[in-house]
Amino acid sequence: MAVTRTLVRDDAVLSVRDWGGDGTPMVLIHGLRGNQREWDAAGVKLARQFRIITFDQRGHGASSRSGDHSWKARVDDLVALILEMELHDVTLVGHSLGAGVALEAANRIDDCRGLAMIDGALPVELPDGKAPGRPVRNLVVTARRSLLRGALRNAPLSFAEFLRIRDDYRGRFSEFDEELHRVACPALYILASRVEHGPTGPAFQAVREQAAALVVQANPHVRVQWIDARHNMIRTHPRQVAAALMLLHADTP
Repeated sequence: MAVTRTLVRDDAVLSVRDWGGDGTPMVLIHGLRGNQREWDAAGVKLARQFRIITFDQRGHGASSRSGDHSWKARVDDLVALILEMELHDVTLVGHSLGAGVALEAANRIDDCRGLAMIDGALPVELPDGKAPGRPVRNLVVTARRSLLRGALRNAPLSFAEFLRIRDDYRGRFSEFDEELHRVACPALYILASRVEHGPTGPAFQAVREQAAALVVQANPHVRVQWIDARHNMIRTHPRQVAAALMLLHADTP
């Protein structure tokens, strides 16, 4: 049975769930406007083998509001959680924005056993090399539009705070490319193969496929797996997501 605890981080109080178990730890990080309960279905399957820890990022779910929604604060929160709970040989799994948080935290801790980035933190650039404003907008906004309609009414974040966090996430994409080159543990991108709705969907998917091929070439530790799903796959396809994560862990020495 999961035990709920809190982690105090400056002006933020984070809600954390420790599912227990004797397996190696695996921390699951949700995306923008999400919450830790999105991992429940996949977590049940993963908890048969691993010690699962989830938490609500600041300004999300049962965690408190905060005056600091910077990217650094989010990465610092995850690193602090790992240190506070004395998690060793940990696997970090992030969805969407949470994938970027997991990526940067993985490079800051000493014993990251594995890293999985689910439909996020993919360094996407336009063919002409311009800043990836429109593709990233599709990834963060268009792909999640149906989820946001309901979430915006209930989450602790204001819409203005949401926009600031979203823009901060967009601005990290060049840094994600650099962070990927530093990854020294087995890493896996789990990407959605279904084209998102809207006129720019097919073109954006083609850009994603090109970017996925490049990251594999850039770092031998990184693999890519495509799942026949859309961006919110942790809710719609938890069995497939859990199966992919188990294979990542099985391949980790």
